[in-house]
Amino acid sequence: MCHGTYVEIEIHGPGDQAVGFVEGYRLACDDPGQVWFAGREHVDLEGFFDTLRSKLHRDAHVICSRALADAMAVALDATDLVELEVASIRQIEHAEMPFRYEVYSREEASAVRKVIEEQLPEGIRLEEYQPEERVLDDARGVELYGPVHDYTLSASGRYVGPVPGVLELARRLSDQTFIHPEKIHLHHTT
Repeated sequence: MCHGTYVEIEIHGPGDQAVGFVEGYRLACDDPGQVWFAGREHVDLEGFFDTLRSKLHRDAHVICSRALADAMAVALDATDLVELEVASIRQIEHAEMPFRYEVYSREEASAVRKVIEEQLPEGIRLEEYQPEERVLDDARGVELYGPVHDYTLSASGRYVGPVPGVLELARRLSDQTFIHPEKIHLHHTT
């Protein structure tokens, strides 16, 4: 299967059935590629009703290759054994994930910058990223969690690029103490 083009497939019906169907279908394929569920990956769903239906487990938004989505749509259309239907398949042009951080020591700053700036997945760009360093000599010696810090590094920015790379970075940042990733935005082709 070709994995170069990714889509978001919206499946209406009981969410647990949708997850079970997608996972079963994926496992039965020889080379299905990666599959992500938008709710598990903190993907920002566009509309209020999409978000509500997802929270009520009445549908699933799945991100996968175009080939896998088309094959699953044909399979769902061919059976009446599950209460699922494909509501839409939309091609994803790119994904983006904003983030921000603030650290209070040079050692932490070095570690955070390494996580943010180095070893980016293929095709990922770091945009609107301007780290700002502040040094207050008068505050030297204040406790790490005090109200005033002698050193502060803060920044915000966003990762932009192919879906797999942005999702990989979201997982990488999810367990970081000082880095706060926001929801992933999918940009669909028109």
